[in-house]
Amino acid sequence: MDQLLTIKEISDQTGLEESLIRFYESEYPDQLPEKILQGGTLFFVVEAVKALRNIHTLHNRAAIAPAEEGVGKSNIALNLAIEFQRQGKMCIVLDADMGMANIHLLTGLPPGQGLAELAAGRKTISEVLVAGPEGIGIIPGVGGVLAMADCSKQARLRIAGAFAQLEERADIILIDTAAGMGAGVRDFLQSADELLFVLTPDITSLADAYGLLKALHQEGLPERPIYCVVNMAQTVQQAADVARRFIACARQFIGRNVSGVGYLLKDATVSAALIRRTPYTVFNPRARVSRNTAHLATALLRQEQPDIQTSSAFSRYLHLAQAGERPLIKPKNREAA
Repeated sequence: MDQLLTIKEISDQTGLEESLIRFYESEYPDQLPEKILQGGTLFFVVEAVKALRNIHTLHNRAAIAPAEEGVGKSNIALNLAIEFQRQGKMCIVLDADMGMANIHLLTGLPPGQGLAELAAGRKTISEVLVAGPEGIGIIPGVGGVLAMADCSKQARLRIAGAFAQLEERADIILIDTAAGMGAGVRDFLQSADELLFVLTPDITSLADAYGLLKALHQEGLPERPIYCVVNMAQTVQQAADVARRFIACARQFIGRNVSGVGYLLKDATVSAALIRRTPYTVFNPRARVSRNTAHLATALLRQEQPDIQTSSAFSRYLHLAQAGERPLIKPKNREAA
């Protein structure tokens, strides 16, 4: 009889995580040799090693590499919302990227024109709010609509007025902002109750995040809690080093206190879930990255500060939008969440 292998042995020989092997089994059963039942347990035959490597190579070329671009801000916002919901907090995710929205891609929802319809006054906030995984609410952005990327002041005011109604429906509203420093992005960041910066070990990530925080500071960012989370870290030590550098830069050069609230270790589950258009915390709640996200949600909930809820974040946003355009500071950035 051919040599039989456990999934751990297959993982060791292919270099693939067990969760990804299970995913390939479900998606490509016709490309894998049949498993052998022995003693009540299914084993892989040795030919499965080569077959899995071939599947992984082809799969990477088709989808995985593009899916891992960026710092993972939108993915964290979505999965963090799910974890908040699981911990008893009604949560709504607002995809505030007016031009390159992607929350719908991560959830399998059809692309919508929610914000465009809201900005034009053709729909109400109730009509654009859709049900997402685990009971969260989602307000989809407008993917690929360039006109919305720099929408008018009147449109922003209409959107802000509608969003103010959301605060009566949710315990937590997570805003996934766009890249750049447009007026709408700056107003969202300046008016938010709390800010969460997403960093990665990439050397440009730290510079971009610090540049954004410095720009907001120069524009008079109010005293609000500021947190950072490190995504795609190879080890806990690497995550700690990245967070420590960002926290030190913020304190030393602009006098801002930033709290490190967690890390998400690199995990093939993220890519597998992206391909399935399913949040990774739903795709595999026991995966390492899902557990990291649950710990992040717990850490942020511990930091809740009721005193900052004395005024509405969206009312502050409305006030800033009404104040008109401010001088545009353009640091390179992709990390605000």
